[in-house]
Amino acid sequence: MKRGLNNGDALKSISAIVVNRNGGGALFRCLESLADQDAPALETVVVDNGSREAEREEIRRRFPAFRLIPFSSNLGFARAVNEGIARTSGRFILAVNNDARIAPGYALRLAEVLSADDRVAGAQGLVLRSDGSAIDTAGLSWNSRGEAIPFLAGCDPASAPAGPVEVPGISATASLYRRSALEGVAEGGAVFDGSFFAYYEDVDLSLRLARAGWRFALDPRAVAHHEGSLTGRRTPWKRALWISRNRWRTLLKNFDGSFLRRRLGGLLRADLAHARAVGWSGVALPLLVWPAAAARALATRPESTRLTRFPVFSAGGK
Repeated sequence: MKRGLNNGDALKSISAIVVNRNGGGALFRCLESLADQDAPALETVVVDNGSREAEREEIRRRFPAFRLIPFSSNLGFARAVNEGIARTSGRFILAVNNDARIAPGYALRLAEVLSADDRVAGAQGLVLRSDGSAIDTAGLSWNSRGEAIPFLAGCDPASAPAGPVEVPGISATASLYRRSALEGVAEGGAVFDGSFFAYYEDVDLSLRLARAGWRFALDPRAVAHHEGSLTGRRTPWKRALWISRNRWRTLLKNFDGSFLRRRLGGLLRADLAHARAVGWSGVALPLLVWPAAAARALATRPESTRLTRFPVFSAGGK
């Protein structure tokens, strides 16, 4: 176990990364919350995926201490975060969605959690819906259909644990990661799997870290608010395709093949539910996802570290 850092040292060791694409007002609320972290030394970068030039200029004008990393095209969330990680140096990496805002002290409290236990790869706070009426996510868990789900989603904030607890995984909505843990599971130098583009990249990362022996924590005393997938709502069909495709990639990369075969019926039903959710155009969704998933399954090599159960929250921890 490591002793906690003092406030100044902890804050100087944090690099915050925000990925943006035309985030508008939500982005600036996010950046204002980062500026209010009582952390003048907090390194903050905005990786911009081809936003309007007017928005980029406003970022530069309103937040001159933040570093803008502009790209002319949309790299996707996963690759953009990787760019941010590669261009920062903090001991801890704070990933924050451009439609999330974090309360004062959020970064420091999570840094203290990671500093206190060197087995923890990452921590997140209690992320509430924008109006604070319900929990958006308190970590990652799984259901019986092989879908990663936000822990405690939709619940009253009063139902959250009173203090820090271990959770199966963390959401990149507003999470702090230990850089050394990320470097240990990076694939070809990339922390997040860039082929995912968006969705499930944080689930895959949590599973890879868990397979390497790392743990995750929720500290509900750190609070954030999330407006919720503003970019994804603009293209619902693409969002459904990415979620279904990346769920299968995550499953095949991280879970034992025989375990998945025994649960195949439930796994397929999840795709059908996604297809129904987007209407008549969703008919094509399984046709696009299943052949690619089957091809990946045939090409997947057995690994002894693959998981044989879906990780779910346990009050007793591991």
